[in-house]
Amino acid sequence: MRKYEALVIVDPRLEEGDIQKAIERFSTAITEAGGGSVEIDRWGVRRFAYEIDHQKEGYYFLADFTAPTDAIATLERTLQIADEFVRGKIVRPE
Repeated sequence: MRKYEALVIVDPRLEEGDIQKAIERFSTAITEAGGGSVEIDRWGVRRFAYEIDHQKEGYYFLADFTAPTDAIATLERTLQIADEFVRGKIVRPE
């Protein structure tokens, strides 16, 4: 198991309850993929430097977690498929 960080942007037009569900969906995907020790740091709504999909802002959250290496592809796929996620990036901190 390795330590990873994921910075995820959620569509800010969603209701607060739906944003919470999106965060829980990502956390659940981590645990289902064999990961653990998920810590979520909510950054809130922030303005983009440039428009993404005709949007000027997004709801950011940072997730620190541990997971097996083969689980990362599954998590990245979840970020790409789900409509509530605008963007997401998973990296290994140094």
